[in-house]
Amino acid sequence: MLGLALLGGGLVLGRAIYAENATLGRLTALLQMEDRQDQLQRRLRLDVGEVTRLAEQGRPVPVAKWSSVGTALSDFHRGNAHLSPRLFVPDDLRAAVAARRVAEAEFAMLSLRLLQDARATPEAIPRRMPAFLAALRTLESARSQLRGMLIERIDAELKRSTGGLATNLERALIGGIAVLVVVLGCMAWLRRRVIRPIVAIAERVRQLSRGEAVDADVPGARRADELGDLARGIADYRGAVEERRRAERHIEFLAHHDMLTGLPNRVLFEERLAQELLRVPRTGERVAVFAIDLDDFKSINDRFGHAGGDEALRAAARLLSACVRASDMVARLGGDEFAIVQVAGEQPASAELLVQRVLNACEATAGDPVPVQMSIGVALSGVEQEGEELYNLADMAMYRAKAEGRHTARFFDDQFKEEVRLRWRLSRDLEGAAERGELYLAFQPIADADTLQVIGQEALLRWAHPELGDIRPDQFVPLAESSGRIDTIGLWMADQAMAAASRWPDHITLAMNLSAIQFRQPALGHELLALARRHRVAPTRLEFEVTESATLLDKRRQPVLTVLRTLQHHGAAIVMDDFGTGYSSLGNLRDFRFDKLKIDRSFVATMLEHAPSGSIVRSIAALGASLGTPIVAEGVEEAAQLARLREWDIPQVQGFLIGRPSREAIHCADPAAKLAARPIAPQWVARS
Repeated sequence: MLGLALLGGGLVLGRAIYAENATLGRLTALLQMEDRQDQLQRRLRLDVGEVTRLAEQGRPVPVAKWSSVGTALSDFHRGNAHLSPRLFVPDDLRAAVAARRVAEAEFAMLSLRLLQDARATPEAIPRRMPAFLAALRTLESARSQLRGMLIERIDAELKRSTGGLATNLERALIGGIAVLVVVLGCMAWLRRRVIRPIVAIAERVRQLSRGEAVDADVPGARRADELGDLARGIADYRGAVEERRRAERHIEFLAHHDMLTGLPNRVLFEERLAQELLRVPRTGERVAVFAIDLDDFKSINDRFGHAGGDEALRAAARLLSACVRASDMVARLGGDEFAIVQVAGEQPASAELLVQRVLNACEATAGDPVPVQMSIGVALSGVEQEGEELYNLADMAMYRAKAEGRHTARFFDDQFKEEVRLRWRLSRDLEGAAERGELYLAFQPIADADTLQVIGQEALLRWAHPELGDIRPDQFVPLAESSGRIDTIGLWMADQAMAAASRWPDHITLAMNLSAIQFRQPALGHELLALARRHRVAPTRLEFEVTESATLLDKRRQPVLTVLRTLQHHGAAIVMDDFGTGYSSLGNLRDFRFDKLKIDRSFVATMLEHAPSGSIVRSIAALGASLGTPIVAEGVEEAAQLARLREWDIPQVQGFLIGRPSREAIHCADPAAKLAARPIAPQWVARS
């Protein structure tokens, strides 16, 4: 509308100026025409005067002269006012123009008569001359009057045009100022109502694109126009972006933290450890890695359920977080495994102080419903050491701490390094040991407690290393289990033992230990039965000993029981070894019917001096009697122990008193012969 108003005002002003200029132009054209006609008249007057004077004096006048003057007068007379019909004549000048035209006609007519008389009768010139001169004076007077009126009219038009132009210019200036004020007002309105909200909205969008924090309020969100719709859309988009970022942060937290304890998880632990190992060579510091495992966590879960176990894990996380510095990292790697990354210039002193703080904090929880006890392994970084290797060393130190009594800490030191090197060498040399003839079997007799008659033989695996000598089973069997070679070695041992049993009397049973790792093979039971058929050993002569660790494999518990039931279904006996040392002995007896129970040697060795051990042995004997399950007491080394076991009605015994492990099975029933037999090296005492 403003533009249309400006356009209309400009058109009106332009038309007014154009009209003024057109009037002046027409008046000026009329004045110019009068001037030209006056000049023509003057030339005619001079030509007529010259011709008449020559004619009156009797002097000859050229015919061409007569002809040209006559033609000019005729043309002037015919033109008579020479005024074009299209030429504009104002109303107030029409009378003057008409008078001038009459005077011109009279002048032209008298001039033609005078010219005719001068050519025909020169003596008539004096008589015609007064009328000619009077017409000339009349014409000049009329022309002078018309010219004066034209000049006055042009001056008036100029004054009026100038005044109108000034007025129009003032109006245009006022209009321009008004337009400028309106434009400035519109700009201010646009800036406040449109531009400023758009700039603010654009800034919010830029902040969103850069990932910066955005104010909750988006300008213009309460407006009811299109900008309000845009602002509300940006606000909704901002909310969606914030929600997505919260989800991304939550996902990022889940990816790098443990949800139960809020601690960093294994991924973040490994990243931090790798970063510190890259950094410390430039700073001269050393990285200490702590591998931490909760003691008796299985027992906590059994007693308090998963909720109690979760609370114990959270308590352990709080305890460790309170003991470390702000620069240290505490992580939960999974299950009841925790780890700490500590970087310090004074090592191992800083690590020892942290270990002491953790153990003291654990001691302070002794009175809690669920006390926190930990085994800790520590390893210090060396030159160009990778994070995985460093953690594995700490983990081995932690297992050493568990093996040495739990609730303690062990550092991976030089002696430990030698032991690790030995383990690595033994693990390497164990490959193909059976094929090289280094592995062999030793048999230890099992006797009737009353008669001391041998009723069975237990096959024990031995390793005679060509350079290191005899290796204890508790050294190489775990290596075979961790490397996966136990499956091949176990079947080789069963094959050798059944081959030997095939040469024994039919009443002698063969007892063999099965590793928990072997139960990963679903066909284990059928493979053992196939070996028995090949060596023609009746399954009823076979006894397979399993520890509670084999039956407590959580998700694999059912497959283990399936293998045991397969063997039992074909007549083999299943024996629970080391009974009384596990967490769920009675639960295992409830879930599976064992054919025999073996009392752990630790109870038998101390039952005479330690009353609780004696009570446990007697309770197991009573339990076996009530279940109708035979009991075997292993580790019998003294006659007094045998006598006490007979008092408690233990039916079967095994130990050095009965017979030491030997390459050849001893079936002699004479006790004196058994006791006189040559002993085998003490390192063979430990069972596989």
